[in-house]
Amino acid sequence: MKINHLLFNKILTTKKITKKAFSDYAKIPYYTVAGWKKSGTVPAYAMVIARDMVYRKMLDEKAKQQMQRELKDASTMELNLLPKEKKRIEGAFWGTNYIAEEIVQEVLKGNSKFVKQFNENVPKELREKVMKSRRDLNAPR
Repeated sequence: MKINHLLFNKILTTKKITKKAFSDYAKIPYYTVAGWKKSGTVPAYAMVIARDMVYRKMLDEKAKQQMQRELKDASTMELNLLPKEKKRIEGAFWGTNYIAEEIVQEVLKGNSKFVKQFNENVPKELREKVMKSRRDLNAPR
């Protein structure tokens, strides 16, 4: 069974997949994939591969989001921060994609850019709480 190349191209463009990316994923030479336009038809297996590629891309994105969520949850628990306090620290670095744990790590490393912004924008009580909770975590048990 052959499929019209226009349908195949429409699926690729809708899912934001380039022919080069498809050919790399499917291990099909790019010139073969590009040649389907000239012949006007696409083999049925190409549609199966395209569907698989879209599905795996979606799974990868979900896994990435889940890992980021778990990292944020773990960092909040480790610092013993309330969600409001976490947002306050992240708000001090508005316009960046840093999470509270990353910010605290950079401050503890002594990164001058982070230390300056942390000290200027985070309230004193919250700064002290963060530093105290970090000292408690590092204390011998």
